[in-house]
Amino acid sequence: MAKSAAWMVLFKFIERSLGLVSTVILARLLLPSDFGVVAMALSFITMAEMLTAFGFDIVLIHKQDASVEHYHTAWTGNVLLGGAITCLMLAMAVPIAGFYQNPEVFWVVVALAFGPLLSGCDNIGVVIFRKELDFRREFKFQLSRKLAGFLITVPLAVILRNYWALVVGILFSRATGTAVSYLMHPFRPRFSLRHFGEFFHFSRWLLLNNILIFIKERSTDFFIGRINGAAALGVYNISYEFANLPTTEISAPINRALLPSFARMGNLDEITDAYRNAIGMLALLALPAAAGIFAVAGYLVPVVFGQKWLEAIPLMKILVMPGVLFLAHSSISAVLIGRGFPGRVAFTNGVDALVLLGLLAFLPRYYGVTGAAYAVLIASLVGTPLFLHQVRRCLGVRPRVFAGVVIRPMIASLLMAALVRWLLPADGASLPLPQATLWLLVGVATGMLSYGVLAAAVWRLAGAPDGPERILLQRLRELLGRSMARLAMLRG
Repeated sequence: MAKSAAWMVLFKFIERSLGLVSTVILARLLLPSDFGVVAMALSFITMAEMLTAFGFDIVLIHKQDASVEHYHTAWTGNVLLGGAITCLMLAMAVPIAGFYQNPEVFWVVVALAFGPLLSGCDNIGVVIFRKELDFRREFKFQLSRKLAGFLITVPLAVILRNYWALVVGILFSRATGTAVSYLMHPFRPRFSLRHFGEFFHFSRWLLLNNILIFIKERSTDFFIGRINGAAALGVYNISYEFANLPTTEISAPINRALLPSFARMGNLDEITDAYRNAIGMLALLALPAAAGIFAVAGYLVPVVFGQKWLEAIPLMKILVMPGVLFLAHSSISAVLIGRGFPGRVAFTNGVDALVLLGLLAFLPRYYGVTGAAYAVLIASLVGTPLFLHQVRRCLGVRPRVFAGVVIRPMIASLLMAALVRWLLPADGASLPLPQATLWLLVGVATGMLSYGVLAAAVWRLAGAPDGPERILLQRLRELLGRSMARLAMLRG
């Protein structure tokens, strides 16, 4: 499981490196309204994908004795659903543009409507990479599509200087992913609906869960886009993306390995130990990243994105906390689904989504985009104890197991953020760009160095207990030992 997670973290590191470079360039070349127009179109397309996301790949992973016919059925379902979404979005392009009162959205919806059909045609055989924990090949597959999107989007942005660069990049990435899936795996699917009823029995909960996750993550697009316009939505989406970097770039790849790994486990003690170590490792890596973003947001935005994005600074600071809490939610969801409790995940996400929708009904109208950010924060606070309750109910793992491995990196992260905030001048936006850039680099370097020292100190003060710190230390010692051995052989 650790090796699988390492491959996915490496993929996310490279993907995010490409994404950061791409976003910085695009933010400099395009306007917030360009990002907003694409987000308006994607909000409905993503909703349609979630409404039909039966999670057939998850069913194949969970079903250890899946036959070839099961794979044919899963591929057929994906193709039919992708085609249905494409037809629906083409028919809904005019009403969607009318909903946002923005005629530019029409053609963007028409173009992006073909994305679900392209993805639905992916070779279902690549699911075997995850099922067999062959994440080295999964790494290559995922990276190919991301690299394709990067190589086409940035040059187009330089040439076009509008949102069509984003649209073409999305479609090209999906088309490349489909083509590569057939090159990387010899399985050749055919149409079959023999096991569709069996799939639906399990995946109905995954479908409901995907819909609820969409509400949690993207319902803000509808409210902000309708009430506050494309520019405000563009600023919010950039703020949300960067505030949630710890979740999307660290927890997401690890969760991709957690689900098939927990599906294979049978011993309760083994499950408890794996849960403790997985959550602890996530906290050890993601919490300082979130604290660091909060501490340097006032410098990150003007230096990386420019003065036209300054409204993102307070939003980014608010949304960092939900990003950390979503880390816990997504990881617990992966564990519970892997153990066969998708219904419990759907119920908890449902409560969380209802709270969020209730808050979004009035907060953005009276408090603008900031109100939407606070709605996300409050809903995430409500959902966290509910997820911990489900872990105790379904797996018998008490919340104190979660708290025991999270508290140490949390303390170290808070101390690190306080140190960086104390070190940096109060207002980075008012400084000249060279000076602000220098302070940003100083803040990042200080945060990285101080967190390592503080995390080790807190762990030692706690008595150096077993957990992610000890595991990470052992891995580092092993790597250092092998490196020294190779160096000695070269000298010899």
